[in-house]
Amino acid sequence: MNFANAVRAIPGTFALLVLLTQSCPAQTSIGFDNPDDTTNIFEYRLPDWGYRTWDLGFALSGAGSDYTAGDNHRINNRLSTNLRTDFRLFRESEKRTGVLDVTAAGSYRRSHIGTETREDSGHNLAGNYFVGGHLNQYMGAGQFFLGLSGNVGQSYLENVLEASGADESRYFRRGYSYGIGPSVGWGRARDVTPLIRAQRLSERLVALDRPPLSSDQVQQIARVLATEQGYRTVFDRPQRSFWRDVLEPLLEEENPLSPYEIFYLRDILTEDIGPRREGVELRGTYFYREFSSDYNEAETRGYSRNPSLNFLWVRNLSFDHQLTLNTGVSYRQSDQTKTGSLDQSYSEKIDTLRGNFYLAHLWTIADRYRLDTILDFVGSYHERNFEASRWIERDFRTALMSKFRVFLEDNMSLVASVRGVNTQGYDDFQDSLDAERYSRSWSWSYGIGIEYYLDRVLY
Repeated sequence: MNFANAVRAIPGTFALLVLLTQSCPAQTSIGFDNPDDTTNIFEYRLPDWGYRTWDLGFALSGAGSDYTAGDNHRINNRLSTNLRTDFRLFRESEKRTGVLDVTAAGSYRRSHIGTETREDSGHNLAGNYFVGGHLNQYMGAGQFFLGLSGNVGQSYLENVLEASGADESRYFRRGYSYGIGPSVGWGRARDVTPLIRAQRLSERLVALDRPPLSSDQVQQIARVLATEQGYRTVFDRPQRSFWRDVLEPLLEEENPLSPYEIFYLRDILTEDIGPRREGVELRGTYFYREFSSDYNEAETRGYSRNPSLNFLWVRNLSFDHQLTLNTGVSYRQSDQTKTGSLDQSYSEKIDTLRGNFYLAHLWTIADRYRLDTILDFVGSYHERNFEASRWIERDFRTALMSKFRVFLEDNMSLVASVRGVNTQGYDDFQDSLDAERYSRSWSWSYGIGIEYYLDRVLY
């Protein structure tokens, strides 16, 4: 089959696969009783919840071999140790959202290789830590908020080799960076996926000939569903604790839910409704970062400044349609100095201006069918000054993508996608024979595949 015939066969092949999946024991399509009534979406408020985790891990391992072939004899031994700790603190409410992450790791490895004529031994020592987080604080009862984000990290690597009849070989690399950035903004784009899943729970109750949830019950269950990730993080048996809190308000003494009904209701978490948000947010951020790295006798130090402005608008036209608009502009100025082993140094200055426009439409055609269409435009201006030379690069990229999903059962989906990208670039190299260069490219891709989700969380 040639290429043209293969392309023409794709739509028919996908249609055949869709028809075949209809015979699978999948869920019955029930849809929404009134998809245009989005009152609950606008009234939904984030819960006040959070979690804290702290993990510590230690590992000791060794390996060795003894190899003999004729007069050749080789012995190899290696011993390794690793230590790692992770701490995470998360908090979310209508007033503030914050997260703190702390990680640290270290390792040591000792090795030895011996043959008839030489002995080699060495060690490797490595370690790093990272602390990062952000906090958004809403002021009063309005939509105005202040934000702060920052991070700091450091790493070290040492490698030493001692060989018979040779000088010790040693190299090391050290690096650190830290950054901090305040932000200010107005508005809030809430994650309303829990609310839509709670509404799906109400629709499934109706399918079981039970009364639907009231508006207050939908809001109450949505707030529990929003904390599902916390159950996974904190409890040893998260599903048992989570669904007890979700379904307890529905367990009537006169007519309790049967095991089959509970299993049917729990299926709302596997439905592919997509990530859903609602609201508008305008955010301005200024982020400052310093960095340094040493490699043997070479050193690089520098800093960057990155102001940015971003606008996000997400609207659920109904329970089945969502529009997302995300646009912004950022400017980054970076200065760095590199020093060589002979005290030779040079400086670089890099300026980057970037703008983006992102428009997406999510359409839940039915319980098992979803169509995502995305238009993405990115334009950037990149100028790099190195001593007496200069390099200017302008790039414009436009991408259009559409992805159609058929949710089969459990965590499996059949996916067909098509994507087209148009890229235009302009390069200006000072002091070069090919000083100016214009490029243009058009690329496309398409495909049919199966996606299996090993794990799915609420957000």
